[in-house]
Amino acid sequence: MNNQYNVSEKLFELSEFSKKTRQDLHKIPELSGQEFKTSRYCRDLMTSFGYTITDYKGYTGFIADLFVDPEKPLIAFRADMDALAMPDMTSDEHTSVHEGCAHNCGHDTHMTIALTTANYLSLYRHELSANVRFIFQMAEEDMRVPGADKMVELGCMEGVDEVYALHNNGAQDTGHISFNTGIMTSWGSTWTLDVHGISAHGSTPQKGLDAIRETCRIIDYMDYIVAKKTDPSSPAVFSCGMVQGGTIPNAVADHAQARGTIRAMDKETDQILKNSFKEIIACSEIRGFKTTIVYDSYPAIENHPLAHDRILEAAAKFLPLENIESNCAPMTGSEDFSYMINATKDRVGLMFFLGSGNKAKGIDNYLHANPYFIDDDCLLVGAQIFINLATR
Repeated sequence: MNNQYNVSEKLFELSEFSKKTRQDLHKIPELSGQEFKTSRYCRDLMTSFGYTITDYKGYTGFIADLFVDPEKPLIAFRADMDALAMPDMTSDEHTSVHEGCAHNCGHDTHMTIALTTANYLSLYRHELSANVRFIFQMAEEDMRVPGADKMVELGCMEGVDEVYALHNNGAQDTGHISFNTGIMTSWGSTWTLDVHGISAHGSTPQKGLDAIRETCRIIDYMDYIVAKKTDPSSPAVFSCGMVQGGTIPNAVADHAQARGTIRAMDKETDQILKNSFKEIIACSEIRGFKTTIVYDSYPAIENHPLAHDRILEAAAKFLPLENIESNCAPMTGSEDFSYMINATKDRVGLMFFLGSGNKAKGIDNYLHANPYFIDDDCLLVGAQIFINLATR
């Protein structure tokens, strides 16, 4: 690893630590709420650095504090720990040892940057202009599992003046970052739809109510809603990623379940989508079907202007200005980090995207791609930004 991104020489000395840490974490991905090995790995390192650990009984998430002066503000950095239920197709010595589970969203990167930052700040705590807290969060990926909202409820944001998080972006080159002021991510919901009909023999379908066909009708009509009932100037996304129904090929299915997501860039559009979904499902009830719809939702991330200026200053200390996109378009993905920003004293917080790709190395993939690669050089870039925030 060459120090080509102008990080401090003191930080560059931690490059091997950083690379090994990510490789270690990449090998042990765990699903939302089940990050037992991952949490232990991070907690043991933070303890060795001299941080004060606060565990939350029954949950894998924890916080680690380094207080240097009670008169100084408290800045928090979030690192999410969970992985995805996907096979790891990287096929190298650091490939996941947990079959069917992989860090294809790069949360191993987020944890490594937090751990590298924490390591540096423990060694050079005299440079700190603030007290620091690292929040190792469980269950960002699965909205059905308690994540950031639960950690806020448990007290992870008590006393926090500012909170920051990053998300790697393999489609953006290392040494580049992007962020904005205002809405950064969508109002996002996962939905689970159950449709109950009446079973019948496949040769006499008129005697039943086909739950699979009705489910397909609902899904198809929701695409019409996005096309015709939402404002085209405000992005709206409806997707269905899973449909399951039936038990044998020669019978009308009496039950089908579909799961997917709804995303909108403003609250009004989010409500239009949900109200329309409700109306379409009501038609199924009139037709004799029994239905249920369940949502799990994240509010949008809204980046604070003060946090925006501080990230810009922190990045500009070592990155070329042309590599800093400070007014990027929001993404239609969603993130529960919004709960943490909303829990600070004045909602001072921000999430930024950290380039983790490298086209020259053939690394240019989107989140959740498979295989999923990152350029390890991005680790010190992310850590340097966090360090500059804490030592400004």
